[in-house]
Amino acid sequence: MGDRDGHDLLERILAGSEAPTNLPLATLESITDKFSEERKIGEGGFGVVYKGILRNGSVAVKRVVVNSSTVDDRLFYREVESLLRINHTNIVRFLGFCYTQEVKRSGGKKSFFFQERERLLCFEYISNGSLDKHITDEVRGLEWSTRYQIIKGICDGLQYLHEEKHIIHMDLKPANILIDHHMVPKITDFGLSRTDEKSRTTGVRYVSRGYCAPEYNNDGKMSFKTDIYSLGAIIIELVTGRKEIPDKNNVLRRWRWGYRWNKSARHKPLQSQQVIQCIEIAESCMKKEPKNRPCIHAQSQ
Repeated sequence: MGDRDGHDLLERILAGSEAPTNLPLATLESITDKFSEERKIGEGGFGVVYKGILRNGSVAVKRVVVNSSTVDDRLFYREVESLLRINHTNIVRFLGFCYTQEVKRSGGKKSFFFQERERLLCFEYISNGSLDKHITDEVRGLEWSTRYQIIKGICDGLQYLHEEKHIIHMDLKPANILIDHHMVPKITDFGLSRTDEKSRTTGVRYVSRGYCAPEYNNDGKMSFKTDIYSLGAIIIELVTGRKEIPDKNNVLRRWRWGYRWNKSARHKPLQSQQVIQCIEIAESCMKKEPKNRPCIHAQSQ
């Protein structure tokens, strides 16, 4: 496939007229200006994300770090398989992937052969950054109605993953939730996702401090309830700007003191009720024993 053909293919996928598929490396290099520093928009433990520019819009290209301490090929293909099955408003749209592995010969008097690999994932470009950039306490930042809609969107996305696709995300945290220009949350980063609730992690575990369920942190045990614990931690942080479970009355007082409610008096009781409900749901999600946590269906109502 020629370079222009690859551009045309990705533009059709972005426009929604073609399904996500394997993409040429040359195309992803071209649209990111050969992965230049100027195009870098994010960086994490598993890779670097670059902005790619097409004629009909922009995309995000995740270049997975390839070395002995990062995720292996099985995890890469697991992420691709999960992403190809997903289509939901509250999950970032997957556009395609690229995997190359070629043997190259070095120059010099003592030449030798080595393998060069590239693993890349392409997504829709979300302009408003990740959720962690939007989290503040009760008296600053986002209005309550916006926070509440973000919480509902995260719950809807997680319900879709759990109940329709039987996928455990395994690394749910604010940095892995993107926010679009309409303040709609979109779950991303499925590098650790699993489809087998009975499995147990082996080898290195990537723990996101503050959002990781104790049974996974301590013993590598995973289940859908592992994601539920992370959801609870995210809800608490969205409501209060802090990670610890708060005193509900203090939270309400801070929201009222900061004049963060809707100006209409008839909305105030409803908003107070929503704040209390969110904190109580988060508390139940963060129970130490997984069996005592609710299922996602109950939180999405």
